[in-house]
Amino acid sequence: MNHKLIIALDNLSPWEAKERVQDILSKNAEYKGRIIFKIHDIVALIWFEGISELFQDIDCRFMLDPKWNDIPNTLKNYITQLHRSWLWEKIEYITLHVSWGSEMLRVAQATKDEFLPNAKLLAITAMTSLDDNDTSQIFDDTAKHSVLKLTKIALDAGIEWIVCSTHEAQALREVYGNDFDLITPWVRFAWGDHWDQKRVMTPSRAIQQGATNIVMGRPILQSDDVWEAVARFFREIEEVEYLTENKYGFEKMLYVWDWKEVLSYIGAFYFRPNWGKYCRFTSKVISNAYINIWAIERSYSVIDRATAELTTQVRERGIKADIVVWAQMGSVRISLALAKKLWIDQSIYTEKTDNDNNNMDLKRHAVDLTWLKIILSEDIVSRGTTIAKMREVLENLWWEVVAIACVGNRYEQDEQDGIPIISCFIPPKFELYWDDATPEDQRKDFPRVPDGAMISEKPKNDWGELVASMRD
Repeated sequence: MNHKLIIALDNLSPWEAKERVQDILSKNAEYKGRIIFKIHDIVALIWFEGISELFQDIDCRFMLDPKWNDIPNTLKNYITQLHRSWLWEKIEYITLHVSWGSEMLRVAQATKDEFLPNAKLLAITAMTSLDDNDTSQIFDDTAKHSVLKLTKIALDAGIEWIVCSTHEAQALREVYGNDFDLITPWVRFAWGDHWDQKRVMTPSRAIQQGATNIVMGRPILQSDDVWEAVARFFREIEEVEYLTENKYGFEKMLYVWDWKEVLSYIGAFYFRPNWGKYCRFTSKVISNAYINIWAIERSYSVIDRATAELTTQVRERGIKADIVVWAQMGSVRISLALAKKLWIDQSIYTEKTDNDNNNMDLKRHAVDLTWLKIILSEDIVSRGTTIAKMREVLENLWWEVVAIACVGNRYEQDEQDGIPIISCFIPPKFELYWDDATPEDQRKDFPRVPDGAMISEKPKNDWGELVASMRD
């Protein structure tokens, strides 16, 4: 691949920048078509004032790095004004932040296509100066998942050039493929410094991880021999290929697949065989009889996507609620996350009455919240009996149940007594699987568990044995 080097000129005066540009291009003629020079918007504004002739006669390309993050109409004006400057014909890239939203990206792309058809918009995801602690504060997620989510927003809006750290590049390649360009900033030679950046790599490693073009500033311009630094960069990345380690299959499932596909790989077997009391579970195959929220709960990312799906449906139906009530224990985390996404301040649970599995009570949540509107939350709704018991408890307290939310709906109805059942997925009919631990006489005509499926055994209503089985 014809990878490019983007050299940052941000810290130079116009005259220093011109001298460096001319020197680099003259001494690296064989790489001329693969070198782009980056300038910040403030630097570019200074350059516009009476000095445009400095670069008009130089055959070079620029990456304009304003990191735009504004309302769509203002962004449209930025691009329109840029078209009126002398610089626009030399612009290869313009940067903007994904975090401002898909509408801004679509407006920017449409305006760019009209006024700057040869330029490319670069969608900035999470800055390389941010680590997991930073992104958890800003995006409420790890750096990897923040970048994956922001990249999906950009690609869906028609932006095909993404800026990210080299540490997320491979994940983006494996999840979203190769039909877009990845620009990775703050790459360093092995012997260079990176004191102000938290996620950096060498040029060759960056290419292996999936980078298309690489941004380097100080390692080039502050080297003892700029020409040699440029030449070294291209020598280092020569014939380097993308890695194909398939490390991010789960992330691809999470961000690319539809819900039916997702749940078919994070589900469970729900089958109590005659030779023991265990139900067999797998992380890669779903039994058409049951969806195991116990397995789903281990991934915050799956919960995030599940609750995002449920939240969208609740809002599209115009349902308003004051509280989420859930059944202990299966739907604990899914319910808490659902309440958060719906901006509901309270989430409580019902419990089975002591020594009586047929009745439920609020127990520790026996507070007076009369007339509140409630969303009942469950992992799986099958016969609807648990939901009915929960409704009886709540309606006796004069609370109003306005919706039932669940990951999977096996109830074969989309409502219960007029209350809508909102779900991510409706599983098909019952089907069993077998593995090597299944006795021969029990295998019958059921399909075999696919190779690579990770199986554990969950004792029914015995959490001590569950823990022990997972340790094994």
